[in-house]
This record gives sequence, C-alpha cells and structure tokens, in this order.
Amino acid sequence: MSNKDFREIQVSSTLLVVIFLGVLALGVFIFLLGVSVGKKQTAVAGPTQIVTQQIPEPVKEPPVKPTDPEAASGAAALAPSGNTAQPAPSASKPLTKETSRPPVEADKTPAVTTSGLYYVQIAAFTDRAQAQALADKYRKQGYAPVINPRSTSAKTWYRVRLGGYASRDRAVDLLSKLNAAAGKKTDFQIVHD
Repeated sequence: MSNKDFREIQVSSTLLVVIFLGVLALGVFIFLLGVSVGKKQTAVAGPTQIVTQQIPEPVKEPPVKPTDPEAASGAAALAPSGNTAQPAPSASKPLTKETSRPPVEADKTPAVTTSGLYYVQIAAFTDRAQAQALADKYRKQGYAPVINPRSTSAKTWYRVRLGGYASRDRAVDLLSKLNAAAGKKTDFQIVHD
C-alpha cells in the first residue's frame, strides 16, 4: 500500500463534541417541525366530538303528585295504567318485538300523540332495557314517565321524559322539584315536542 491510498482523519475531542451538538440540534429541529405540522393537521381536521352519557342520581324525596286536575288527566292520558306511551310507528321502519323477554302490555295500547307538549328529559339510553328500568323507577315514585325512541343514522336513542304539559312553566316547576329532590342542579333538560 502506498500513502496515497490510505488517509487518516484525526478528530479532536472538541471537534467531536461540536459535531455531536450539531447532530442533536438538527434532531430537535426536525422533531419540533413535525410537532408543528401535526398541530396544523389536527386544526384542519376539526375538533373531535365526544358524547358522554349522564346517569342521574336517585331521587330520595317522596313522590310528587300533581295537584292540578289538568295535570293529573294529562299524565293519565300519557301513560294509562302504568304503561309506557309509544309514538306511532313510521312506515319506513316497522316495530319488532324482542325475543329475549315477553311482550310488554304497552305494545297493545294505541299510540299517544305527544306533539306540542313540554317535558323534562331525564336521560337517554341506547339500550331499551336501561330506559325501561329508569322509567319504572320514576313510575314507582308517582311520576308518569314516557319513553320516546328516536332513530339516528347510527343507532336508536330511548329518551326518558317526565311531564307532558301544555305550558313551559309547568315543566319548569317539575324541573325545580326534581332539582330540589336531588339536592343539587341536575342535568335534566326541558324539551318541547
């Protein structure tokens, strides 16, 4: 071998530290650039919506009986003999009976028109059994709950509601009683159908 074929590079420790720090700085710069691009991609994609389900705390007060004869007749008309009122089935989606439990007597009752009334919505479930259990709990406390199914593109929501008043003021009074019974402000909402 001749001297021209082989060359040795000598690097001092100072130069080695400078090279190491340069590579480290380049790595940090590339990392921060990636974070910046990622944040911009997230902003372009839009915010993600998270849907949570609120489960109300049990009411410990004695049941509230309507004192107005109009409210008593309206509540009785919405849920006769303790049965849950069902909206009229649509022509595009027929009602089907569940095979895991016997048919409920509510399926035999005619549909009740609930449009134009004010309700206090206390919960919404994707499972009909959970909605029925909560409705039964409030029925035992003296209320007349209504389960109102609503289908979306993804699933069916069973909305549990109390009331059925012609005026919003009566629904506000019921909401106030429910908040007082719970001892705090609940997440219940007044809805108008």
